[in-house]
Order: sequence, then C-alpha cells, then structure tokens
Amino acid sequence: MNQSLPADIQQRIDAQLASGGFASEEDVLREALESLERRQHGLRQLREMVAVAEADIAASRVATFDRDDIKRDVRARLADKGITE
Repeated sequence: MNQSLPADIQQRIDAQLASGGFASEEDVLREALESLERRQHGLRQLREMVAVAEADIAASRVATFDRDDIKRDVRARLADKGITE
C-alpha cells in the first residue's frame, strides 16, 4: 500500500497476512470494510425496528405476551410441518 498507517493497525494487518488468510493488505482492508458495512447495515435495520416498536407502543398497538400461548402456537406450526420435539 502507498498509505502510511499507524503502527498498531499495520501490525494487525501484518498478523492477518501472516496467518495466510489474505494475499495482500488490500484484501485485509477490503474484508474489514465489508464487515464494517455489514455491521452498520444490521445496526440501521435494528434501529428501524426499534423505532417501529416504539411507535407501536406509543400508539397502543401492543398486545399482552403469553409465553404459554406462543409455545402452543409454535408447537402446532411445527406439528403441521411434521416436525416433533
């Protein structure tokens, strides 16, 4: 690479190269950026889900949570698919 990186980051890149999992520094950085972007995308989705849930709560669009009802429903759906415990 043509860029100068802080020593700690260069050491981490070098360790990845030494492990044999990457052919170049660019490959290490590409994978790191792709992983960061996947993480950021997942966090955006989670924030959107939380916002929807908060809006539902604020609008009183919530129901009680009955664990036993849910377990029965899941078991019935699995049984319909021929899946047993």
